[in-house]
Amino acid sequence: MKMALTLRICHKCTDNVKKLRKKLGKLEPTVKICVGCQSMCKIGKRKEFVIIGKNEIVTAKSTKKVVKKVEKALRKCN
Repeated sequence: MKMALTLRICHKCTDNVKKLRKKLGKLEPTVKICVGCQSMCKIGKRKEFVIIGKNEIVTAKSTKKVVKKVEKALRKCN
């Protein structure tokens, strides 16, 4: 049985949490999206970020770009 993949985003650092959560949910319907402080404020002040699993951090300047990078990373996992 395959474990569900977890994506973590910060509600304090992300400009539009609802938009990012919706777009990430469309990429993979079985993915679990956790929203909360990730203690990554240094990165979050400058860029959007998503943590995949336990330790892979994906960053980009915009929500659109970070979603594309997460999509590419998820394809590698499958």
